[in-house]
Amino acid sequence: MPLTDTVTEKLSDSKEIQLAPLRVAGLALVPAAALLSVSPIDPVPPCPLRALTGIPCPLCGSTRGVIAAVHGNLGDALVLNPASLGVLVLALLLVVGWRVERVRIPVWVIATVFAVLWGYQLYKYGTGRPL
Repeated sequence: MPLTDTVTEKLSDSKEIQLAPLRVAGLALVPAAALLSVSPIDPVPPCPLRALTGIPCPLCGSTRGVIAAVHGNLGDALVLNPASLGVLVLALLLVVGWRVERVRIPVWVIATVFAVLWGYQLYKYGTGRPL
């Protein structure tokens, strides 16, 4: 079987995600972001990829983005990492849609989202914009 067939098969698969553990995380997200913003220490460890190579990962800036969004700074959150707004929207949907137990997401959607986020981070990195 050629490699392209294997990659195509993997991307056409879908990933089933149990929502109960994510729902608990979603409920804790907003209070945690509010507490992190007033904490005298930074309990969030640095990104391992960025620490080792200097290159940002697709999720770099998302913690700071969630904190900014919780405080109403949506523009700052979007600049730091667009995923931060997506995480807040997903957390809200998890809490509101409490009857849904699981979802199936195509692998190609997950791969595309991460590719777009990483492209955005590399654009910021290459143009000297704040990460």
